[in-house]
Amino acid sequence: MNDPDAERYSTTIRCHDPTGETYYVAFSRDEVRVTSYEADAILATIEAWADTVPALA
Repeated sequence: MNDPDAERYSTTIRCHDPTGETYYVAFSRDEVRVTSYEADAILATIEAWADTVPALA
C-alpha cells in the first residue's frame, strides 16, 4: 500500500554565484536549506525568491 504522507523526497542543487562562490540549495518536502555560502547576500536572494513561491512562502 502506498502512503503519500510517509514518502520523503529531497534533492540538492550545486549553485554558482556570479561572484564565483559555490553553494548548495537542498529541497525536501518541508524545507529548503542553503549551505556552504559565505556571502549573506546569497541567502537573502534565495529567501526573496522562496517568498515568491506559494508552496514555500
